Amino acid sequence: MGNPPPPVLTVGLPAEIEALIADIMKNASVSRIPLDMDAIIAEVNPKPCLVISGPPSAGLPANEIAQSLRMQFQEIPLLLCCTNKEGFERKTFIKNGFTDAFLLPMDLANLRTSISDRLAEASKGEIRTFRPVKIIDLEPGTTLDFETHIFLPANKRYIKLSASGDSLENERIDKIKKSRFSTIQVPAEQMKHFYSYSAKRLRDLGTSAISVTEKREKLSGAVRDLISGLFSEQTSSFETGQNMMKDCGEIVKTYIIEGAESEWYSRIQSVLGERGDSYSHSANVSTLSALFSMGLGVGKPEDLALAGLLHDIGIAELPPEIQILEPEQMSPEQLEIYKKHPELSVNLIKSRKLIVPDIVSKAILQHHELYNGAGYPSGLFGDRICKEAQIIAIADRFDYLTRVRDGRPLMTPSQAVDYLRTLQVNDPSRIHYEPELLKKLLNLFPGSRPEPQATP
Repeated sequence: MGNPPPPVLTVGLPAEIEALIADIMKNASVSRIPLDMDAIIAEVNPKPCLVISGPPSAGLPANEIAQSLRMQFQEIPLLLCCTNKEGFERKTFIKNGFTDAFLLPMDLANLRTSISDRLAEASKGEIRTFRPVKIIDLEPGTTLDFETHIFLPANKRYIKLSASGDSLENERIDKIKKSRFSTIQVPAEQMKHFYSYSAKRLRDLGTSAISVTEKREKLSGAVRDLISGLFSEQTSSFETGQNMMKDCGEIVKTYIIEGAESEWYSRIQSVLGERGDSYSHSANVSTLSALFSMGLGVGKPEDLALAGLLHDIGIAELPPEIQILEPEQMSPEQLEIYKKHPELSVNLIKSRKLIVPDIVSKAILQHHELYNGAGYPSGLFGDRICKEAQIIAIADRFDYLTRVRDGRPLMTPSQAVDYLRTLQVNDPSRIHYEPELLKKLLNLFPGSRPEPQATP
């Protein structure tokens, strides 16, 4: 780097949290001080571009840390990292002076993004981070005053598509779509230009709607606010439970159900290409479950959307070291603990006084049951598993298969569903989902293989 690395100050940051962000912090010059008032109020040179605080303690509560740091660093982002969900009050922490607060490991992706963006900004272009933008938001042939890139997950590379001032022609956009990409990447520091571009484009079209990209961002943010609120100490009364259910209803109506029937396939495409953090996953499963409900005529889309929104909240009740692992990475002992999360999700809904339809609780509890009886928590099989739970299960797996993951090629929607069907057809021991349900779902997607016709 031509310029010195951006200076970052950490305050009482535990080693286990440092390990989670170590790869990002390699681009920074890190100074560390203990979580101690004398250390916090001492002068720091050079002035950091970012301050990251570890969890508050009984002797030094979050509001005192925030106020003291804010006096020292008036215009500098202050991030708070917490590992204990008890007493986690994100809105209160922000009100007291922190720029944002993160409950780890659930909030890890958001923390990493916040750090990366700040380091990129402070490095004056020597460090770059990117934001996903839906291709559907770009008008072919229009001049773009921002760069565009494609991320290749198979080899973890960003390939430049166009420079600022260029346009993407229809032929090129079609080629990108045929290459399985529904998302392109824009440098984070240029996203303000994308927002201006998309707002003007929509005004020219005579609509007051927001871009698909912004809608997805707002949905993920709303889900984050909702789930963070579940761990507030103030969310165990019937009144707060009713308010949270009202928030759930607004999220489902505004971001998922409204206009979905007339935009079914484009809505499916809008969830593809995500990086897979906890909140975007919940948002995606909620959206997909509602859309699959509409397409298959199974259940009520509103119920499926709500179940998808809340299906994995019990994971936050698991030990942190289990939360950061994929099931295939877990030891047998860890996997047994992980398998409790559907029941933990339902218990959390009850303890927070969220009044949901019975079918929503049932779908959440059964969403890891498998058609052949090999699932959990109860080993149900066949028609003993409600169809709504099967929809959640397929949406959950579909999101995983179409997610951007380093080292793995992307799948189109039809390829993802076909993959699930092929596994079952080739190996009867892997019949995880009702075969007829997968068959009908596959036929909903353009480009899917036609079902063989019966011989007369």
